[in-house]
Amino acid sequence: MRYRFETTDAATYQLLLDKARKMRNNPTEAERLLWHYLKNNQLGVHFRQQHPIAGYIPDFVCLNARLIIEIDGGYHLEGEQLELDAERTQWLNQQGFVVLRFTNDEVFAGVDDVLEDITSTLETLSESPIKGGNNASHKTQDSEACHKTQDSKANQSPLPWGGEGGGSVGFGFDVHRLVEGRDLWLGGIKIDHTLGLLGHSDADVLIHAICDALLGAANLRDIGYHFPDTSAETLNMDSKIILLKTVQLLRQEGYEVGNIDATVCAERPKLNPHIPAMQQCMAEVAGIPASSISIKATTTEHLGFTGREEGISAYAVALIYRK
Repeated sequence: MRYRFETTDAATYQLLLDKARKMRNNPTEAERLLWHYLKNNQLGVHFRQQHPIAGYIPDFVCLNARLIIEIDGGYHLEGEQLELDAERTQWLNQQGFVVLRFTNDEVFAGVDDVLEDITSTLETLSESPIKGGNNASHKTQDSEACHKTQDSKANQSPLPWGGEGGGSVGFGFDVHRLVEGRDLWLGGIKIDHTLGLLGHSDADVLIHAICDALLGAANLRDIGYHFPDTSAETLNMDSKIILLKTVQLLRQEGYEVGNIDATVCAERPKLNPHIPAMQQCMAEVAGIPASSISIKATTTEHLGFTGREEGISAYAVALIYRK
């Protein structure tokens, strides 16, 4: 993966291009205001607007300086989104990017101060090219030390990018019953269907299998141990939170997610059209490239409980590695 123009594998890049174009054509007012000052090399460097970086689409990015600028609306300051943004920033830092985040209010109330922060960061980066030891700070969030990227050949692979520790593999399986009156959640997204999965949480069978695989690879028990179905805290819990907390548990133990391979067994609905959205959703939550998540959909040829449409099952294998 070369951090120039095409900043992810070709398939993922093409998948994100349409979404990026739509976002460019419908910027927020704060994004529109800041872009007025960033475009046409006005700060002495070339910024791109809504340019895909691996599985993400940052608001603005200068590829030469490896600087990303994000403009956050109010929802970024609430609940789970704070954790997701922190995970996203951490992952981008690890790929060698400095991330500056500003709120809409900061842009509207003091765009000159915002531009001063950006200019100062660009000067710091130009004085000492990023090789893993630079830090750029912002009054609302410090960007972590950036790390030197691996050679382009290694970066073309969705497998883990080196590291001092070895890899570890885990396996996960889960199944939930299909019932009326429930929404169908799979891979973090809601899918239109006449039936939904029954469970204590939102019963996202795919995420549950993946979490069990990740926990198993690190020998950290299973999701039933960490997120018991007897707890009021996990009642109707969004499984994306379970995935986020699982990845956090791994990182506390010094692990990073390498890649995930999962299979969902269901007669209906047809899942292949939803796979890209599932990959993108889970990649953003886990802070890994979408290309590191493989999802396959299959049927059991009308055999067994899945064939009778009584339930949906999922299998997953995950590779983790020590940083």
